[in-house]
Amino acid sequence: MLLQKTEKPKFLHKSLYNVGISGITLTNYPALIEPQWIEITEHEITVANLPPAFEGFSIVQLTDLHHSSIVTLDYLQACFRQAVRLQPDLVVLTGDYITYQEKYAKPVAQAIREIIVEAGIPTYAVLGNHDHWNSSPDAAVFPLRNRWKGDGSEVFNALTVAGVRVLTNESVLLQRGADRLWLIGCDDFLSGNFDLDRALASVPASAEPRLLLMHNPYPIESIAHHRFDLVLSGHTHGGQISLPFVPSKIGNRYLAGLFYVGESRLYVCRGIGVSGVPIRFMTLPEIAHFRFVCAPT
Repeated sequence: MLLQKTEKPKFLHKSLYNVGISGITLTNYPALIEPQWIEITEHEITVANLPPAFEGFSIVQLTDLHHSSIVTLDYLQACFRQAVRLQPDLVVLTGDYITYQEKYAKPVAQAIREIIVEAGIPTYAVLGNHDHWNSSPDAAVFPLRNRWKGDGSEVFNALTVAGVRVLTNESVLLQRGADRLWLIGCDDFLSGNFDLDRALASVPASAEPRLLLMHNPYPIESIAHHRFDLVLSGHTHGGQISLPFVPSKIGNRYLAGLFYVGESRLYVCRGIGVSGVPIRFMTLPEIAHFRFVCAPT
């Protein structure tokens, strides 16, 4: 029996077509579009007692790169080029350069060297939890079964060879003439050996500005009394997948953005990579750009 041409089948066909297209879009958007839709966020940070030479000092933060078969080197290289185009005075990397497999450490470090370090931008880093999770070759099949806590030496060495200064519970003094700013970096809180006391051992108890790098934001409440002008962290991916009325599996505290905690300020960057499921939804990848300005008197 042949179906007669009537308006109803045409309407039904069009409706099903629209539903199908919408379904394909909703299915593919989080996997194909949002993970590579980079948002560059701009932040003006007022700093008390900022030395005149550091007025306008700019910092780009890159975090949670997660180089893997999912997060490709081409994509990361494009992110690094965007960071360089911002012409920062400093680039800081706050952990998770790989996901589980160490073989990805050298390629991503080499890309950082070729694009950022060779552009003449001082580059500092701390390690994240994934950088300490070494794994066997079949980790891609059984990632949780094969990961184990290591010392992060593979990632540390790759970054160091690439010209990146990796801070492991230590501090460095940034100077412009006689003006000074302290940059402090701690090992990962979850999988490393987080030791802020050791990192602060050479930092004087003065009013000089302090910038702290740490991958995981959650120690902030116990360390905020040290008066950090800015703490930069990542780890959360901003939740990576944000659904209405569905709480993030990592909780909502310090998920993303700027927080005032005690005597310190914390910024949690959403990062540029993904881990676990290869999608983002309502949590765009982020490159964060900060500019220091003197607090009004």
